[in-house]
Amino acid sequence: MIIIKLTKKIKYISQNQYNKIIYSLDFDSLACPKCLLHGLIVHAYYDRHINLFNRKHTIRILRLICPSCKSTHAVLIQDMIPYSVSSFDLIIDILLNNDSTSSSHLYFLKLKYLYLSFDYVLFCILNFRNTFFAFFTFTT
Repeated sequence: MIIIKLTKKIKYISQNQYNKIIYSLDFDSLACPKCLLHGLIVHAYYDRHINLFNRKHTIRILRLICPSCKSTHAVLIQDMIPYSVSSFDLIIDILLNNDSTSSSHLYFLKLKYLYLSFDYVLFCILNFRNTFFAFFTFTT
């Protein structure tokens, strides 16, 4: 998995914003998180469901493949938490809100994250599933 760190924060990402960022990257300069070689190429896409305050939408996520080790890597934008429909900002908003809403999803998020420091990288690591990952900074 590759997570693109932005120098300018985007609170809620749209498909157009995602595409603009992703297609301005030089894939040859990105290193494979598994074998560290450069030269990743476009491989596939998948739909990722995002939950923004009870409004759900889908973003088409790019997957790159390493021609050397053949591993594939999703390309996420910072604030997206791997394997989660909730963004980092949404989780923080939920944790800081003392609302006693009885949604099972809200309860799960509070139980999972409440006693952690509010650190994006820590939240990502908590969600990884035996996956190699890397962060790359992108100037916006």
